[in-house]
Amino acid sequence: MKHNLYKVLSTAALAAIIAGTGAAGASGSVQAASIAEAAQTEQTVNLKNVDQKLIDAAQTKLKEHAKGSVSFSKAETTEYNGEVVSLSWQKNGKLAGSVYVKPDGKVVRVYLDLKYAQLNDTLKSKLGTAWKQLYKKTAPGFTKLDVNYLEDGSTDIMAFCNNERITLVDGKVKSGGGSLKSLPAVIQKAATQALSRVGAKAKGSPRIYFSLEPNKKKVYGLEYSTNKGDIELEIEETTNRLLRIDLGYMSLTKELTEVSTENGKEETKAIRDKVNSYSLDELQKSAVKQAKEIMNLDLSGYKAARNDEDNDSEYAYHDSVVFTKKGAPTVTGFFNSKGVFSGFRIEQ
Repeated sequence: MKHNLYKVLSTAALAAIIAGTGAAGASGSVQAASIAEAAQTEQTVNLKNVDQKLIDAAQTKLKEHAKGSVSFSKAETTEYNGEVVSLSWQKNGKLAGSVYVKPDGKVVRVYLDLKYAQLNDTLKSKLGTAWKQLYKKTAPGFTKLDVNYLEDGSTDIMAFCNNERITLVDGKVKSGGGSLKSLPAVIQKAATQALSRVGAKAKGSPRIYFSLEPNKKKVYGLEYSTNKGDIELEIEETTNRLLRIDLGYMSLTKELTEVSTENGKEETKAIRDKVNSYSLDELQKSAVKQAKEIMNLDLSGYKAARNDEDNDSEYAYHDSVVFTKKGAPTVTGFFNSKGVFSGFRIEQ
C-alpha cells in the first residue's frame, strides 16, 4: 500500500478517537500525520471578522442535521486537509458542536455533542434504521455525531451511542464498532496463542475494541503492551481466526518515530528510499517465511503484487504487498526499511 506520511488522520481513525477506542484496527502501515499536522495548532480569530458567507454556509449545513438555530461563540483557523475556519458553540462551558468551513465556503465537517444538540427527525430516523440493520437491536440513544464531507464527493456520517458507533457512507451502512471491557474466553485463548507464537508476554490487560461490517462476523481487536513492545491483534468471532497481527515494535511507523531531531528530514528520506527499493521477489520470499513464523499463515502458491493505490507523492511509502490465490482470502503484508514484515492482514 502506498502511503503519504504528510496527511491528516483518516475518518476511521477519527471515529476511534472520538469513541475512545484508539486509532487501531485500520492497518499496520504508515498512517500517521506529520508532526506539524498532528499538532494542528489552532489560532483564535474574532468572530466579527469572519466572512458572513462562511457563517451562512455553516448554518445551512447544520440544519441538515440538527433541530433549532445555533449562535456561534468562537472562531478559529486550523488545518483539516487544508486551512479551514472552525465555528463552534458551547453549552454549560463545554463544546456543543462545531462546523469546519473552507475559505471558499465549502463545509467539510460537522460535529455535534448530542447532550447539547438535537438531531433532526429525518436524520434520527435514518440512523436508527441503520443501527438496527447492523446491530440487530434498537439504538439506545445517540450521543455524538461526526459528519465528514470528503474530497471525492462522498459523505461519511459517524454516529455514536456511548462506546459504540456506526458509519454511513453516502447514506449506506459501512461499518460499526466500539470499545469493550471484556472478551469471550475463546477469543482470549486465541490471543494468548498468537502472542506466544512470537515469543511475547502481555504486560497487563489489553485495550479491547470490536469492529463489524454488514453480513460479516464481528472482529475483536486487542492492543497489547508486551515484553517485546506493542502488538495488535484482530480475531474473528465464532471461527476464532487470527485475521491481523501488527508487531508495532518492529514496524515502519516505529522506525519513523525514532529519527533524530537534528537530522530528521535526512533520516526519514533514507528510510523511505530503502522501503521503496525492495523488489517484489525479495519481499515475497521474506513474506512467505515470516507469515509462517508470526501468524502460522502459509503464503506458498500466492501471487504477490504491489498495492494498486495511486499515490505518486514524493512522501509515499510503498510499504505493503498484496498476496492473492484463487479460492483463498487476500492477504496484505506490511514491511519496514529492513525488508522485514511486521504484520499481516487477512481479508475477512
